[in-house]
Amino acid sequence: MEPTQQQPQPQQRPPVRRHQASGIDGLKQSAMSLKDSSLGYMQAKTELAAIEAKEAATYAKQKISVGVITAFLGLFSYALFLLLAYGVIIQFAGEYIRKIFKPIYLNESNALILVMMVFHLFLFLIYLIKFSKKPKEELFSLTKSEFQKDKQWLAEINESQRNGN
Repeated sequence: MEPTQQQPQPQQRPPVRRHQASGIDGLKQSAMSLKDSSLGYMQAKTELAAIEAKEAATYAKQKISVGVITAFLGLFSYALFLLLAYGVIIQFAGEYIRKIFKPIYLNESNALILVMMVFHLFLFLIYLIKFSKKPKEELFSLTKSEFQKDKQWLAEINESQRNGN
C-alpha cells in the first residue's frame, strides 16, 4: 500500500456576523475622512489664492509707482509744452486774438488762457467719463468660478452625508 498523503484541507470558519454598528462606524469614518480631505483641499485653495493675491499686490504696487512717476513727468512736460504754445500763439496771433475777444474785454493773454482751459476741461471731462466706467469683464472670473464649483462640490458631499446618516 502506498502511503497516502493527506492534503491539508482549508479550515472553514463559520461566517462572522458583524454588528451593524461597525458598518456605520466605517461609513462614519469614511465620511469624516472625506470631510477632512475636502477641508484640506479648500485650505490649499485658500492658501494659493492668498499667494496669488500677494503677488498681484506686489505687481500692482510696482505698476502704481511707475505710473505715478510717469504721470508726474508727463504732466510737467505737458505744462512746459503749454507754456511754449502760449508764447508762440501770443507772438504770432496776438493781434487776431485781441480783435476776436475785444467785445468780452479780455486782453490776448487772458483770452488765450481761457480758450486753452476750456479745451482742456472738455478733454478732461471726456476721459473722466471713460475712467469712471466699470470694466466690461468681471475681474477674477476664473477664480470665482472655481470657488463656486468647489462650494457646490462640498455642498453635494455634505448633502450625501446627511442623506446617508
